[in-house]
Amino acid sequence: SHTAVSAEPPYTTGLTQKEADVIDAFDWGSVPGPVDYYRATAVRDGLRGLSHARGRMDAASAASLLAGGGIIHDHSGTVLPAAVPAAPILLQIAEKGCSGVQEAALELIANALDFRPWPGFVRTRGQVRLCCAIADHVHARAPALARFGDRSRRLLRAAREHWRVDVEEIHTEGTDTLVFGTMAGSLPVVPQAAELHFGGSVAGVSTLTMEYPAVEDHAQVCVRLTSTKLSKTHSGARLCNASCGG
Repeated sequence: SHTAVSAEPPYTTGLTQKEADVIDAFDWGSVPGPVDYYRATAVRDGLRGLSHARGRMDAASAASLLAGGGIIHDHSGTVLPAAVPAAPILLQIAEKGCSGVQEAALELIANALDFRPWPGFVRTRGQVRLCCAIADHVHARAPALARFGDRSRRLLRAAREHWRVDVEEIHTEGTDTLVFGTMAGSLPVVPQAAELHFGGSVAGVSTLTMEYPAVEDHAQVCVRLTSTKLSKTHSGARLCNASCGG
């Protein structure tokens, strides 16, 4: 008689089938990227391989695809637009994978934050800088990532530099505007240049200073926009770090 052998499950890191299906269902070929450098198949195959990986060798093999024209181009030190939709998938894989998979996934995202964008591919279709869009995914999963300790410390530290303020209330004070909102990341005490994102457009703000800092992550803050007038219709806008790479 023959002993039945059960088939190996398609995904071994703990991703749900719905999460895993996103890798194949997403149209990676529709993401823009520099010709001869961006390889859509490398994103799909790299993410799929990392979600299968059982150890460091498997993880390194999958990561090499993602680093060789998938989400970054390691040799030139550039980040590619596909890093933005790939980031939440990599974070899911990191949360559920073995230590080798976690390290590979987190290093890829950290490199994507650190590397410069390719000329002509600096922003998403929504006009957000690639680094800030990637950092948004990290901010959203920061509590879970903090549990990894040293493995995630570099990534969390890098993401905090890509701060944003989600505008909730606006008050005019002379020629300035006071903005109350929710902070993600860490805004330095010194005055900063900022970008105001609203309705798909981007406007520059020359000087933003912290009036009342947040007492914890993702908490209420008040910032002053010097010599800048905003109307109450800007509630729902977003302020971002203007000094990010680009």
